Amino acid sequence: QSVNSMILSIGTSPARGHPKAVPMHPMTRSPALLARLTTAYDAGFMVAGGVAARFAGGSVGILQGTKTYLLQDDDGQIKVTHSISAGLDYSAVGPEHAYYHDNNRTEYTYITDKEALEGFKILSEVEGIIPALESAHAIAYIMKLAPRLSKNKIIIVNLSGRGDKDVHQVAKAMGEEI
Repeated sequence: QSVNSMILSIGTSPARGHPKAVPMHPMTRSPALLARLTTAYDAGFMVAGGVAARFAGGSVGILQGTKTYLLQDDDGQIKVTHSISAGLDYSAVGPEHAYYHDNNRTEYTYITDKEALEGFKILSEVEGIIPALESAHAIAYIMKLAPRLSKNKIIIVNLSGRGDKDVHQVAKAMGEEI
């Protein structure tokens, strides 16, 4: 049986030399492999207001020597962003994501901080896996996608990191004390 959906969480990959690298890289190379490839990114917010989704509110520019999609003003100055996930709190996407976007290889969707926290909570409680907040965005998207699919569909999701580093931040955001 073939894979119907593959959901990528965005992680930091020093091996790729750039934050926000594409995980599960070998599986993303074949257009015939997957019916649907989706990347769940943070919706966040720009400090001045508005959505911080890089493809929805960004434009092509250069940041730290990389030409990619980023949040910038009309003068090319980088806009400040926010995400519950420190790994996603960055004004640009990596060059691999820009390439996949430009070639219509990946659909990009956006998850709010609140939705990511719910994904973090559900995966931790149901499976006993504490995801990184970056990965919690992908889990939150699956929680939206799965009810719309028939039960015989196969979804693959990658988890790009451990969530133990995020436990204190999640507790604070949920109003819990540790």
